[in-house]
Amino acid sequence: MSEDFSLRDLGDPPEASYDAVRRRVMAEIRREKRIRSAMRMVAVAAACVVLAVAGLLAVRREPRVPAVPMLARAPEPPELTPVLHRAARKHVRPSRGQRERSTRAQELVVRMQTDDPNVVIIWMVD
Repeated sequence: MSEDFSLRDLGDPPEASYDAVRRRVMAEIRREKRIRSAMRMVAVAAACVVLAVAGLLAVRREPRVPAVPMLARAPEPPELTPVLHRAARKHVRPSRGQRERSTRAQELVVRMQTDDPNVVIIWMVD
């Protein structure tokens, strides 16, 4: 082999070889398209089958009937003993000191603080 070898020395290929390469490439492209379209058709058919089976299962499923609640028995009422005698109570009036304490307890004192710490408002409500 010579060191001056280059592709320019080969010359142009014959016209028939261009046509052969073109036909082979186009045939492979067509074959790949057919394979892709066949795979799409299989996928669509599988999806249809899955949807049909899911629809049939949904139709066959019976609605759930809620369980009948169990009624609890009421507890037996306790035995009541009749009151035979009740001692009469004497109404007792509160003493004056008790009344004063109760009135003082009813007074309400409201203490309000303001922004100024030296000012405090005290309300006494009866």
